[in-house]
Amino acid sequence: MKKLFKSTIAVFTTFVTVLFLSCGGKDNSPSPVNCSNNAEKATAAATALASDPTNTAKCEAYKNAIRDLYKSCANYYTGQAKQDLDDFLATPCN
Repeated sequence: MKKLFKSTIAVFTTFVTVLFLSCGGKDNSPSPVNCSNNAEKATAAATALASDPTNTAKCEAYKNAIRDLYKSCANYYTGQAKQDLDDFLATPCN
């Protein structure tokens, strides 16, 4: 009985660990859901930056949100638009 209990606990712990690790972090893979979620985050970051445009931390947060949006909506940005985004992301915050 103890062996069955220990095995059950080990399997459960492994399952929870795998589930936790697979759900954590940002998902920037191109998909409509990720694109939509990252668009909302970019909008919130833009609003925060607009309230204090000289704040370097808010500028970096906005650029990171745009980078995430760019990665999750990669198929929407091609040619000149992609080059413009790359140039924007390369520009340092004040």
